[in-house]
Amino acid sequence: MHFIMKKSFKNKSLLEFLRVVVLFKLFFLIFTVKTAFSSNNLNEMIDIPIKRPLNLNELEESADTIFNLIQKVGGKPIINVKKTNVKKNETLSVLLQRVRFNSNDTKKIINSIYKLRNGYKILNSLPVNMEVYYSEPSDLTGGAIKFTYVKKKDLFVWQDLQGNYLAQEFLRPTTFVKTFIKGKINSSLYESALKYGMPDNALHEMIKLLGFTIDFQREIRKGDKFEVLFTKEIDVLKNRILKTNPLSFVSITLSRKTLSFFKYNDEFGSPQYYDEKGYSSKRTIMMTPINGARLSSKYGNRKHPILGYTKMHKGLDFAAPIGTPVFAAGDGIIEVAGWNGSYGRYVKIRHKGIYKTAYAHLSKIHKKARVGNRILQGNTIGYVGSSGRSTGPHLHYEVLIHNKQVNPMKIKLPSGKNLPKKKLIDYKKHVKEILKQKYTLEKNLNSGQIADNLNMIIPEKLIKINF
Repeated sequence: MHFIMKKSFKNKSLLEFLRVVVLFKLFFLIFTVKTAFSSNNLNEMIDIPIKRPLNLNELEESADTIFNLIQKVGGKPIINVKKTNVKKNETLSVLLQRVRFNSNDTKKIINSIYKLRNGYKILNSLPVNMEVYYSEPSDLTGGAIKFTYVKKKDLFVWQDLQGNYLAQEFLRPTTFVKTFIKGKINSSLYESALKYGMPDNALHEMIKLLGFTIDFQREIRKGDKFEVLFTKEIDVLKNRILKTNPLSFVSITLSRKTLSFFKYNDEFGSPQYYDEKGYSSKRTIMMTPINGARLSSKYGNRKHPILGYTKMHKGLDFAAPIGTPVFAAGDGIIEVAGWNGSYGRYVKIRHKGIYKTAYAHLSKIHKKARVGNRILQGNTIGYVGSSGRSTGPHLHYEVLIHNKQVNPMKIKLPSGKNLPKKKLIDYKKHVKEILKQKYTLEKNLNSGQIADNLNMIIPEKLIKINF
């Protein structure tokens, strides 16, 4: 009996001891957690790698066909993909029913797009003639549509294996390609550059840049040469140029005289152009405020084509198709914009100092060219027409000094802002880098016309810049 009581006492003592240990550990755990959460720097106390959340703003990469997108997302198989285009004033709902989607499938597709963050905006801004690829649903196959609603984004709607419609945006893959073009002028600079494969945006930029220095009507001859270096962004899926960045380098050789200009950003990050010595490519006023036009009448006495007698022609006439853009020849303030008798639709710009320019016979005046508005050099102020006293579509262009018309071909215009001396050392390094890129691509011209970037090293001794 005494033995049993003694054993019972020991068991109770053991239980009490275990109870104390458990309570102590529980108290210690609570104290530790409380201390950790009251700390000002919780992260310092946690040394466990945490999986970063997905960036919901990043889109998956698109594919070239609906079939490949179906494989990517794991949707219901499709067959017989067709294509149509959005018609004027046509909604996506109307388009789907036009191509024989039933009203139930159409409603589900539209609702799936509305669930996207910017679904309403997408559906309300579909461009006319936009291509829409589609596959009609059946008992065995799924329904799907795909379209590129902006240059770099696709919208894809498909049926999953349960038959539900899902919508998702995909990012079209693009790549930037540095490109060098050199060519010989056979007719006009405009036509020759197009022949050698220069994109429209790059071509217009080149002509605008050279228009400060060159008289395209008198100075360019057959056999003259040009070179351009620029970067273009390409849609990888369609191998189509989306845009071109500002030109890096432009050079033109006129009767053995070469003019070269290099892009160099100013303190505001805006591209400016300078020659090898840092002199600005710009002049106060452009010599030719229009692209690809032919000089049809010079400044001076001539027999007037309508009045029939000799009359002083106080400007230059540039023959061009109706609707050709007309540029502001320089920075300034719109002084006149409207109908002006025999001039027809007419714009006059007041520039700094003593200069003004005038543009007549326009078919339309640009909405931003309003009296009192500030306009920048190269901005479109109107479009070629034949309004007023005119025998055909052309631009009549005048330069005025002290409010008196002068011959634009004979005035010497002051240049723009040149690079300050403190920038020349950095500019010299920048020019060397551009010329390295040029020489790299020039060695790899295909068919002697156009080359894309290939990684090659050009010896430093080939790069010579004199200031």
